[in-house]
Amino acid sequence: MEEHENDMEVEISPQEEKTLYGKAKKRVQFKVHLMIFFLTNLILWLFYYFVFNNIGEVRNIALQFVLFVSLTWGVVVFAHYLIVYKWGKTFVEKEFDKLKKEHKRKLKALENKAIG
Repeated sequence: MEEHENDMEVEISPQEEKTLYGKAKKRVQFKVHLMIFFLTNLILWLFYYFVFNNIGEVRNIALQFVLFVSLTWGVVVFAHYLIVYKWGKTFVEKEFDKLKKEHKRKLKALENKAIG
């Protein structure tokens, strides 16, 4: 008998499900951002090639504009990728650890007030 992934159900806590859902949402947002970037750049470069490439006076300005938009937005998309896939977990974990320490300090201060 062949087992399928769907046959074996794994229990996920509500907190884990919420975390995974948030991660999935951020990844989908990045993928949408990436697709918009590629489609918009494709349209910009096609527009430049077919409209402005033949007009000598405007060609250089149009090329500079298209290059500026493509490169600047490319850097933003790359930063978005790093945040979602590489750095996001680390930033969240650091902030979570900081909040836990802060919470423990507050609890300790309350305990000391209650004792004293």
